[in-house]
Amino acid sequence: MSPPAPPTAPAVLDPRTLGRPVHLLPQFTGQLREALGDLLRQHNRRYRAHYQVGEVSLAPGQGEAGRWLVSDSAQGRMSCLLERSLVQSLMAHRYGATPTAVANAQQTATEERLQALLCRQMLGCAQQALGQPATDLALHHSPLPGLAPGSWMVRAAISEPGQGLASTVLIGLDSACMDRLLRRLADEQPPRAPRPRTAPPQALARRLDVKLQARLLQQTLSLGELLDLRPGDLVPVRLNAKATQVLVDGSCLFTASVAEHQGKLCLTSFADAD
Repeated sequence: MSPPAPPTAPAVLDPRTLGRPVHLLPQFTGQLREALGDLLRQHNRRYRAHYQVGEVSLAPGQGEAGRWLVSDSAQGRMSCLLERSLVQSLMAHRYGATPTAVANAQQTATEERLQALLCRQMLGCAQQALGQPATDLALHHSPLPGLAPGSWMVRAAISEPGQGLASTVLIGLDSACMDRLLRRLADEQPPRAPRPRTAPPQALARRLDVKLQARLLQQTLSLGELLDLRPGDLVPVRLNAKATQVLVDGSCLFTASVAEHQGKLCLTSFADAD
């Protein structure tokens, strides 16, 4: 028999997201994507380029090593990392050179100034999406984003089909920026309508208790395969922690994801079974 496939590790719940309105963060990433799109459209008009903003995501993280530009302000610390290919692409449009010629050239002071300008503009877009007042950011170079635990990282995909460019912009936001952002998103939500008054709850004896059973995996064997099994044989299985069946009285009513929290397996992200 073939060796069993390695089981899928259950997702680990991040305590930084518990009790916080992280479900509202797509509003921020949507606003940031729009602001970055407006910025790149200025370069498109100026240089007849075709820069586009792809997916913009936000997740907890502190970022990897690179040529970061870091800004400290009263609102918190933000960091920006541009791939050199994006800077070289803009230089090729600006000076009418081919991307290959720019890529083969040594890094110059002009390239460093353009990198700093782009980082300042993109951090300004982040300020706009965060709802912070626009300020003249002072930037300094750093091999790391300099973000403490509790920070989040934005990843924005930037492309230019005419040059075959596919690049990624990283913007780091420290915990102070995230705290202000989450408070603002929560405060902007409309107040909930009061719940209608309902009839008093039924007596405890009339309440319906439902027992849920989670089926982590199911393996089908023919009778011949079952009879051929011997002590020590391995039966290959694959655990799908993202689509676990949830049964009620033997019937599959939901699917759920299996997550780990404080050493216990939990069910989350319930969805109706097809």
